[in-house]
Amino acid sequence: MILLVGCNKESLPLSYSEITLPGGDRLEAVFFVNDSIGHIVGGKTFSRGIHWSTYDAGTTWQSDSFAISTGYDVHYTQTGIGYQAGLAGVYKKFGREENWFINSFPTIFFSVPPLNAIDINTNDKILVAGGIGFQNGIVMALDETGGLLALDTFPNEISDIVYVDPQIAIAVGYGLVIRSTDGGLTWQQLPVFNDFFRAVHFPTSTTGYMVGFSGSILKSVDAGLTWKYLRNGDRLTTSNQPFRSVFFHTETSGFAVGDNGLCWYTSDGGKEWQPVDNLPDRDFYNVFIQNEVGYLVGEQGSVIKFMIP
Repeated sequence: MILLVGCNKESLPLSYSEITLPGGDRLEAVFFVNDSIGHIVGGKTFSRGIHWSTYDAGTTWQSDSFAISTGYDVHYTQTGIGYQAGLAGVYKKFGREENWFINSFPTIFFSVPPLNAIDINTNDKILVAGGIGFQNGIVMALDETGGLLALDTFPNEISDIVYVDPQIAIAVGYGLVIRSTDGGLTWQQLPVFNDFFRAVHFPTSTTGYMVGFSGSILKSVDAGLTWKYLRNGDRLTTSNQPFRSVFFHTETSGFAVGDNGLCWYTSDGGKEWQPVDNLPDRDFYNVFIQNEVGYLVGEQGSVIKFMIP
């Protein structure tokens, strides 16, 4: 059954503050280790990459920059080692005062495409995914030291990848949804199509949400094995909503964000959505929630810190 859902409730204002990081770089992803420590990556394509870090809950930020290596995603292991996925591959950092360095893969004998997403499970195993449009889709499984365990290629770009639990993982992309049950060593394609799926998030080990650039919102309640449309962006009668990111802080409450100030909130598991109407009119590329505090990053070096309704 397909359930078509739109913003059919009154708009929702958020309590927020905004800062603009120097340089005006496009900010691609935000990740918080705990309430105080957070990281942002981004940059200018083919010009420079940027990594911002905060150790006081976003009050102040410090930066590292990289030559022609725009960062698209960032995560940290349980032991505090940082990994970035980006234009130039995978970067690694051992500690706060250390420099980032390229994590090389001597057994790969071809050019790795831009890497869009990275996730790390509770055992410090790592999944990295990337590609460009209708070509060069790739997923790499890495061990806890960053060594290559497995590599799979796909016909289309992979935009996002997440661990559901230490063994189950989901990756989404250009008309493509794949699932692994062995920690990312092998993958099976699921019968989910008809959108450029940009992001996926699982607030629990069974319940997950996925959004697409044409406006689709899907939900799974069986650890990503099957998906049902909450909103089908491929239908002619459905207005286009260019979603780029989704994050649920509970099983039923979360945000979907995207271009032109697009931000929707649900508190009932996606049955109904409220548009947030008081945010700046700019593109939002990623949303992350740490306890009761949310963070939005996007174009023009903009970071928005907001309180959960």
